[in-house]
Amino acid sequence: MKSWLIFLLRRSERYIKTDMVYLATTGLWLNLNIIIMSVSSLLMLVVFANFLTPDIYGTYQYILSLSVLVAAISLGGMNAAVAQAVARGYEGVLRAAVREQFIWAIVPTALSAIASAYYFIQGNTEVGFGLTAIALITPLSNVYNTYSGFLEGKRAFRTSFLLNTLTNTIPYASLFLAIFFIRDAALLVMINLATNAMAMAYAYYKTLSLYKPNDRVDPEALPYGRHLSVMSAFTTVMNQLGSVLVFHFLGAAELAIYGLATMLPERAGSLFGFIGTASMPKFANHSMAYIRENLLAKVLKVALAATIVAIAYAALAATIFRFLFPKYLSSVPFSEAYALIIILLAVTSVTNMTLMAKRLTREIYVISFVQPILLVGLQVPLLLAYGIWGMIAAKVISSAVGIILGLWFTYRPLGNTPEEPIGQPA
Repeated sequence: MKSWLIFLLRRSERYIKTDMVYLATTGLWLNLNIIIMSVSSLLMLVVFANFLTPDIYGTYQYILSLSVLVAAISLGGMNAAVAQAVARGYEGVLRAAVREQFIWAIVPTALSAIASAYYFIQGNTEVGFGLTAIALITPLSNVYNTYSGFLEGKRAFRTSFLLNTLTNTIPYASLFLAIFFIRDAALLVMINLATNAMAMAYAYYKTLSLYKPNDRVDPEALPYGRHLSVMSAFTTVMNQLGSVLVFHFLGAAELAIYGLATMLPERAGSLFGFIGTASMPKFANHSMAYIRENLLAKVLKVALAATIVAIAYAALAATIFRFLFPKYLSSVPFSEAYALIIILLAVTSVTNMTLMAKRLTREIYVISFVQPILLVGLQVPLLLAYGIWGMIAAKVISSAVGIILGLWFTYRPLGNTPEEPIGQPA
């Protein structure tokens, strides 16, 4: 069966113009992990939506949004830099990146503690306790998560699947048990963050044990990781401001409605992320001319597949909500319209990975600043004028602009981008 499947995949390559055996192999492990994570998160959504009131669930989402803001300033861009360096044989960058992130962790911890004090002074002890947990735990999770970038660069997708499944399953299982006894948003966040940090630490040390990285360190990797961290931090902060705005202007219950409406389409769009992840190690060792020759065809194929998924989701959204989230039927129209994001996320996963593979720092900076600034610039007036509909429109428009910029930077005239592949270390 395996031989027959490989034969069919090889035959299909003449039409699809892609290494289908490699894509199927990597896609199997990457998508299995995404599917397991999506199923687990869906089960948690069902439990949260049916066991918690909209106000408690909305507050939980708000505190988690704050934890994402803290994670954004924890040098999260190091993962992509590690993957790019390890793909070229510089495995020692893993430990170097972790050391740097531990030193930098003082900054997000201090800022979280200050924010926690502010909420305590304001009398909002629930958010205050949540931010205390974020200050102590979230930076650790982001440091140890660097193992995933190493495995991506090594193309160790099976090991990555196993460890990622572990790091995702443990927090979900802990929350699933806790929800039957706890109705406090801050305590639930603490359980989520603590179990996630422990799982990440185990996965990191297990990766060191299995692969015993060499001592080669690319001198450009850490500076590149800092650049990516600044870019990703700005993008993440701006993206998370949406939840903050909804919480403050519309309330916790409306944030719960908005969160459920957007979460399912975004999960569906993430299923296509494996294509960009699988392409990055290969693109890192190819010239820009090769990428330009092949990228557009890949984008069109990904967009077509994502369009089919988006149409199917929009058709099934009402049934899904009636069956799983009967308290949140008001989310259905928003979620149906937001199905467009599935196509945009699928295409973005390919265009962004191209720029990262070739270390086009200036171009990534432009996209990382222009897109989120546009997002927030649209969200504020559209939220005030149209509520959740305005938030949906702002996300779709800004994502489309990001794709246009990514394609422009890839296909603009030669001479501004590196044309030769970056070689292996001596």
